[in-house]
Amino acid sequence: MENETQTNENFDATQHAEKVEFVDHIAEHGIPRKAYEDAQRLSLEMNLTDEQFEHLVEELRKRYLHAKAEPGEAVGIVAAQSLGEPGTQLTLRTKHYAGAAEVSVGSGIQRVEEIVDGRSKAKYPTMTIYFSDSELRSSKEKARTFAASLVDLRMSDVMKVKENYTEKSFDIIPNQEEIKDKGLNGEDLLKTLADKIKTKHTVTKEGGYRFELGENQFLKMRKGLIKLMQTRLQGIRGINKAIVVEENGEFMVKTSGSNLKSILKMKEVDSVRSTTNDVKEISKVLGVEAGRAAIVYELDKVLKENAIAVDLRHILLLADMMTFDGEIRGIVRTGITRKKSSPFARASFEETSKHLLDAAFYGEHENLQGVVENIIVGQPIKVGTGVVDLVMKQS
Repeated sequence: MENETQTNENFDATQHAEKVEFVDHIAEHGIPRKAYEDAQRLSLEMNLTDEQFEHLVEELRKRYLHAKAEPGEAVGIVAAQSLGEPGTQLTLRTKHYAGAAEVSVGSGIQRVEEIVDGRSKAKYPTMTIYFSDSELRSSKEKARTFAASLVDLRMSDVMKVKENYTEKSFDIIPNQEEIKDKGLNGEDLLKTLADKIKTKHTVTKEGGYRFELGENQFLKMRKGLIKLMQTRLQGIRGINKAIVVEENGEFMVKTSGSNLKSILKMKEVDSVRSTTNDVKEISKVLGVEAGRAAIVYELDKVLKENAIAVDLRHILLLADMMTFDGEIRGIVRTGITRKKSSPFARASFEETSKHLLDAAFYGEHENLQGVVENIIVGQPIKVGTGVVDLVMKQS
């Protein structure tokens, strides 16, 4: 506990030092350190004179001041309107990768909704897998073989079962086309099944095996068979389909289904560029900062695909709110709203009477700090001109 407190104190001290340094740098140069360093680097690359460098910094100062929010600006309300109003123009379509209908990607209003709600599973989870291996990047055939090895293949995908209740038997027939397509050996698969079922069998005219149940318990045998048909033969759990596409002169794989943790462990995969569209999964595997970046990227992408121009800062603010306490929380009653300390703020969203009763039951206090709470009680809100307390002396 003592170590934890010490760590928090060190973290707070570091944050404070960074904040002071940031403020000091802006006071000295009028722009943040990063922008100033980028300007210096550009000056060296372009061989700018001192006068030209000063002109560049002056232009950056003007842009920075123009971009700054005024003190008391209702940035949350502006962000909500800026994202909400263009949302009415979003479509309900579903897009497909490279003309392949089997690899669908959610787009439009449904996609925005599932990101903002912080849903635990994306409706159309897809992955973009880049290769670190130069041979896979340049050879379509090798990339296809690799893509085929990723698909989660179960015994039921290459075997058909015919049940005969009157004769107390069932036939397992190999699907030769699927077996050939997946590069497997049908005879080996049948032998594996026979070894696991451990029941007398005969060869059928379709080239499969007929298993006689005899006196065995039919229900028990059927349960065992269902379990056996779900045995994974190859591939990665969760990846249903994979197609190879070419972009910027290199081959990559687009998948339907997602399993980021397993994919990043593979030596052939470029773990820096490969990603998934499931923001919750990114957050679990790579941490909340990566999840925040994914929220910003995915929302921005959906809006751009629908030709809707929204300032990136509104999306950044929303992503910050959603990931503020270390995990992704949606803009829903079980997400951000539930964690608010103000009873009125919680009651204003959904389940009003429940929240007010709970607040009364636990003796909670309302400090009237936010916008919603002050609107409910009819007080001026502490935003914009409401931030300033103006006192006039009577002459």
